[in-house]
Amino acid sequence: MAKLARVVRSCASTLLASALVLLAVSGCKPSAPSTQIEVVSSSPTPSPSPEISATPEPQPSPAAAIEPAKTAPALSALSDGQAKSLLMHYMPWYETPAVRGRWGAHWTGHNKEHDPEVIKENGLPDIWSKFHPLIGLYDSTDPDVLECQLLQMKLAGANGVIVDWYGTYPTADYPAIHEATKAMFDACGKFGMKFAACYEDRSLELLVNWGKISPAEVPAQLAENLKWAAAEWFGAPQYFQFEGRPLLLNFGPIYVKEKEAWAGAVDACDPHPAFFALHHLWQDAGADGGFSWVHTEPFDGEPGEEVILQRLTDTHNYRSPDPLKSIPSVYPGFEDVYETSLHNLGRREGRTMRETLKAAMDGPWPVVQLVTWNDYGEGTVIEPTHEDGYAALEAVQDARRQELGDSFTFTAEDLRLPARLYALRKAGGVEKAKLDQISGLLRAGQCRRAEELLTVADQDSNSSP
Repeated sequence: MAKLARVVRSCASTLLASALVLLAVSGCKPSAPSTQIEVVSSSPTPSPSPEISATPEPQPSPAAAIEPAKTAPALSALSDGQAKSLLMHYMPWYETPAVRGRWGAHWTGHNKEHDPEVIKENGLPDIWSKFHPLIGLYDSTDPDVLECQLLQMKLAGANGVIVDWYGTYPTADYPAIHEATKAMFDACGKFGMKFAACYEDRSLELLVNWGKISPAEVPAQLAENLKWAAAEWFGAPQYFQFEGRPLLLNFGPIYVKEKEAWAGAVDACDPHPAFFALHHLWQDAGADGGFSWVHTEPFDGEPGEEVILQRLTDTHNYRSPDPLKSIPSVYPGFEDVYETSLHNLGRREGRTMRETLKAAMDGPWPVVQLVTWNDYGEGTVIEPTHEDGYAALEAVQDARRQELGDSFTFTAEDLRLPARLYALRKAGGVEKAKLDQISGLLRAGQCRRAEELLTVADQDSNSSP
């Protein structure tokens, strides 16, 4: 197995974001690494920034009356239980001055090595990444951003998100990440998408290192975090259920090694979750199963697709051939920007995404994790970018179309519609009720009618003084 190193894991101005989106839709294409273990990790560790108060949770505006939209057959096919569940691993840690008064470390780098206010020779902002979001730099609590992203995922055939979460302790950037995670949870309910949490137990290690809690208090803090998630999230309609139980992931166990601590925290949750940890560590935590992450070794030597697919399958079955004990990962590549780079895995002209998709979709596993929507530091980005366009998201759509056949009718052109809606919201000049109507149509999968109204809205926006 490949070696794992764990590493540290906010929107351009409204005008800049709108300009970038308009170009795109018009067709212009914390700590030191831990002990080496078996997979390349893209799981984050928050930066030891000064304590900040929790950002107020954004309040949704009253929903405007919209024209009723019948749910498209393609979306019905995704919710009937017959298709695989595709869940995007999502990073909720981006901050911008326009929304929260500052650029977050995941745009600037943890040592502020980059300045998003600086536009480089290629016309893109200077950020801590080799990739740049096609909609422009954004804040993870911006409801317009969440709308765009969830609609893009939905039209690609994804069912929901798995969000990296650090718990509720009020220190460093934990409150900011917590508020953004709650914003995504609410947005999933609004847009008919599912939500699951991936807890980071190394957040507890940092609390110990910072002197916030003692080692003896770690089990109680772990239990408190999971109990909060169970009380606030697990019973909600949008929370993802695995075999009838809410799905809870842990990226580890990395710090909390005692099986008894995990048993005590998980067993205290009501409802009781289906608990999954990393694929080579889940038995150490007494979990129900494991999830794989980014692996480079199946691609060593460019052996050809057949060998790569077999190696990927072997990785997903590493600890158990039972498909209910494994959640395979799909990824477009791994191209990080760390001072000490981890194993690099290029996109290989899209083959990396297609091959990892094929292995997961052809296998027996009912749930597949897509890694990741937006880890810009590590370059595992499926979200549309200036560098890769919609290629990775189109690959997800193609795989879903192959699985469902004629019942899945969304096209690559449909994937561009949410970004057009986002650009209109940021540009202003169009009545909110009209844009909300378009959003409702996209949410229901009625893309042709939404496209017609977007064209009218574009004209209205261009004619506004």
